[in-house]
Amino acid sequence: MAAEPDTQSHPRIDRVSWVVLVSLLVLAVLAGIWHVSGWAATWVSALLFPPAAGLPALWPPLRLWPLGETTVAVWLIDLAGVAVMLLTAWVQLRAAARRHPHPGRWRAFGRGLWTTILAFVAGNIVRGVAQSFLLHSDLGTYAGQLIANVLVSALAGLLAGIVVGLVAMLLAGPKPVETLAPAEDADTAALFRA
Repeated sequence: MAAEPDTQSHPRIDRVSWVVLVSLLVLAVLAGIWHVSGWAATWVSALLFPPAAGLPALWPPLRLWPLGETTVAVWLIDLAGVAVMLLTAWVQLRAAARRHPHPGRWRAFGRGLWTTILAFVAGNIVRGVAQSFLLHSDLGTYAGQLIANVLVSALAGLLAGIVVGLVAMLLAGPKPVETLAPAEDADTAALFRA
């Protein structure tokens, strides 16, 4: 007889968590496609404010090669940011799956929202710290950029998290209903009522 797997120490990721993780990956890929991100920046000029202030873009872009004349170092920093973003989401989603293995629709929305905020902040902190070393920032500039980076990343994560949360909410299945076995006789039924 085979032993059952220990789901407490190695919880499986449920469908909602996979939806959130794939949504974050899709956002990173879309940010890495210049035709999409350039078009979005053209129509929503607020997307250009963080890079103009010396902060990383709103979320880490996933590209197959460096964009235009940017250096390989900047591209590798962006790849590291995507890796940390997805790793943070993975860890958060595993913990959430352990606590609530079958989330309802609202819990799925909250899981998507919170995970997106945490993942964006973690990925952009890595990008901001690495870029500050690349640009040889002094301590005051570094501290100011770090604080601004966390605030801007949390705001971007909130806005993107609403979209990710809605997708998770729409694709969340109904919670499983626990049923009791029917009582065989009246005495057993009376015990359940008491």
